[in-house]
Amino acid sequence: MKQKIIKVGNSAAVTIPRKTLDEKGLKIGDTADVEVRAAFEANEEIHLLTQKIIKQYKPALEELARK
Repeated sequence: MKQKIIKVGNSAAVTIPRKTLDEKGLKIGDTADVEVRAAFEANEEIHLLTQKIIKQYKPALEELARK
């Protein structure tokens, strides 16, 4: 399940939908194990375009990197 991280005071929180609470038998105040994964799903088309641009402008990019 993907949930948006929201601001709560000076902290952050992730909400758990009521349906999920009910399915898992959880209630407010219970402790739950949480797994956090940050993922970037690269779009193949963007990847290929980026590679093409890098190849095309490689000398200029290398020159900029030296500065």
